[in-house]
Amino acid sequence: MNLKTITRVFFILSALAFLAPALSACDTVSDGVVADSAPPVDEVEILPVISDPVAEIWRPGYWSLDTGGFVWIPGQVIPRPAPTAVWASARWVHHTYGWSLELGHWE
Repeated sequence: MNLKTITRVFFILSALAFLAPALSACDTVSDGVVADSAPPVDEVEILPVISDPVAEIWRPGYWSLDTGGFVWIPGQVIPRPAPTAVWASARWVHHTYGWSLELGHWE
């Protein structure tokens, strides 16, 4: 590798390191669902008693979008991957092009 190539590689890697925080802030958890209007108000769910909060957590229900419109996905108790894992619930985010669904995920 000559000096010119090494300089180019260094420049590209530096630019990627600089842009990484901005790129990570993008909607990377979206499932690609986009709606023209906001979803309905969340359904009321009866929360179950969780016998072992270290091993399980309640994943709240959320609205998804099907060909016929919005569909409620009911909440459920799910296992924690680790005792300190935190669940970030699914949510709809408004953009200039419409509403997008960000799926729930572990943090």
